[in-house]
Amino acid sequence: MRILYIGQYSDGTTSKMRADQLKEIVKAEEFVVIDTHVPFYKTAALWRSFGFRFKIGPLITSTNAFIKQELENQEKFDLIWVDKGVFVSEKITKKLRESTPKLVHFTPDMAFYENESKMFYKAMYLYDFVITTKSPEKEEYLKRVKKDRLIITTQGFSKENHTPKIEFVDKENSIAFIGLAEPNRFKMMEAFLTEGIKINVAGFGWEKFVEKHKDNTLLTFAGKKLMNEEYSKFISKSVMAWGALSKKFPEQHTTRTFEIPACKTALLTEYNQEIASFYKDDEVVFYNSEEELIEKIKYLFKNKKELKNISERGYKRVNEGGYYYKAILKELVLKVLK
Repeated sequence: MRILYIGQYSDGTTSKMRADQLKEIVKAEEFVVIDTHVPFYKTAALWRSFGFRFKIGPLITSTNAFIKQELENQEKFDLIWVDKGVFVSEKITKKLRESTPKLVHFTPDMAFYENESKMFYKAMYLYDFVITTKSPEKEEYLKRVKKDRLIITTQGFSKENHTPKIEFVDKENSIAFIGLAEPNRFKMMEAFLTEGIKINVAGFGWEKFVEKHKDNTLLTFAGKKLMNEEYSKFISKSVMAWGALSKKFPEQHTTRTFEIPACKTALLTEYNQEIASFYKDDEVVFYNSEEELIEKIKYLFKNKKELKNISERGYKRVNEGGYYYKAILKELVLKVLK
C-alpha cells in the first residue's frame, strides 16, 4: 500500500503526530510526506500572516507550487490524507483526486468560524471523506458534502508526548494554563490572582498581562511556546490545569480536554454536553460559573486526597476510553479504507 500525507511535518505539531501514527497503523510499504511547512518557512513572516488571514498571496502560491512539484513523477497512491488543507487550491485537489481512489481531508480546527478558506470550500466535493473534530460545524459541512462522507471525531492526545512527569505529592499548589490569550481568559486569570490562587501561564498574547502583574509572585509565565517534554512537564507541575474553551467561536472541546488528564493533572473544564459525554463528574472538575470554579479550586486545594483521585480517574478515562491519537486514527482508517 502506498500512502501520501500532506500537512505540516515539524516536530511538536499535532499534524506530525497524526502522520507518524497513521504510518504505524497502516504499515504501508511506502509512506510519502509532503511537508507544507517547507514552503511556509521559506515565506517571509509578513506574507505568512497575510496568507493565514486572507488565504491569498505568496504563501498560498508557493504551497500549491510545492505540492504540485512533489507530485511529479509519483505513481498513484492507495490513500492520500490531506491534513488542514486550507491552503490547497481546487486545481491541486483535482490532481490529488486523479492520483488516488481514496482522498481524505482531516482538520482538528474550526473551518467555518475560524480558518475560513474559500479554497477548501470549493474543493470539498472532491474528497471521499471530510473529517472534523468540531461538532458545531456539522450543518455547514452538510451543506457541501453528503452525510455519509462526513466523519465527526474527537480531539486527542499523544501517548508518547503527553504523559505524567511529576508525582502527585511533588505537584505545585497552582493552576496551569497554556493557550492563546483571549479577553475571557484575562478575566479568569485576574480572578485567580485576586483570590490568591497561584497560576502558571504559557502561550501567545500574554505579554501585557504579564507586564501588568510582573511584581505578583502568584504569576509565573513559562513562555509563548512549549513543545513535547516541556509541554507535559508544564501541565504535570500543577495539581490542576484549566482546559479553557475559546469564546471566539462555539468550541465544545479542545486538545487540552484530553492532554491535561493524560498528564495526570486534574482538568478544570466548563460543563457542556459534549465534554460530559467523555467524562463522569468524578473524573474532571466541572463548573458552570467563575464563582463555582474558584470555590471548587479552593476546596480541592484543602482536600488533596479527593483531588488526587480525580486526577487518577481522569488519567484512566482518557487511556481506557481511547482518546489518544493511535486509537482515534485506527478507527478512522477502518472507516475510510473499508
